[in-house]
Amino acid sequence: GVGAAHAGPSWSPPAKGLVPLADPEPTCPDCLSYDFLDLQYGFDDYETPFFDNGHRYGLGFSKSIGCNFFVTGAFDFGGYDYDWDGHIVDVEQRRFRLGAGARASLAKCVDLTFEAGAEHFDAEYEGYADHDYDSWAYYAGPGIRARAGKFEFFANAFYFGREGDLSRYYLTHHTHHGGDPHYSGWRVTPGVIFHATDAIGLKISADLERYYRTVWLGARIHY
Repeated sequence: GVGAAHAGPSWSPPAKGLVPLADPEPTCPDCLSYDFLDLQYGFDDYETPFFDNGHRYGLGFSKSIGCNFFVTGAFDFGGYDYDWDGHIVDVEQRRFRLGAGARASLAKCVDLTFEAGAEHFDAEYEGYADHDYDSWAYYAGPGIRARAGKFEFFANAFYFGREGDLSRYYLTHHTHHGGDPHYSGWRVTPGVIFHATDAIGLKISADLERYYRTVWLGARIHY
């Protein structure tokens, strides 16, 4: 009787109707994160002696959607000095960009990306409000990201179709050879990031376009 009393609680009839455990959720590769903020400062070169002291402050972001898609955007503001026959005009610019992208893994810590979206910027001329303008553009193109240890390398090649950019049109006052406010072309954006910690990286990159170049210095913050 004592033996049965001790053995009884250790035995139970098999349970009925158990639901099989679901397979574990697939995990996304974590070598290259698409959840981050970029804080940066840029130096502009407009390839003309009439635009000088170009600079801008920038804020960008990326947010992953599942393992293979992400949304991205940026805002920056700054300006340059426009030398109008010896009279310096301060030009301020604000630029907004919003898009979406997809990623495909080529190898461990190497991703091929593709992004597309829209960009808008406006320019204000101090003392010459009649020169102010807004410009719109669409963009699309591939990119690549690769990481080795603490260093990450990336590059994008975006094709832009733009309209309403009057900055080159105003240069006809000096150059007399016309300026197209509706132009298309490529923007190439190479860069490198040193990941000082898991959350913070130091970033240097560039925007290389038909009529200007910007060198960016800043930080990438992962969340």
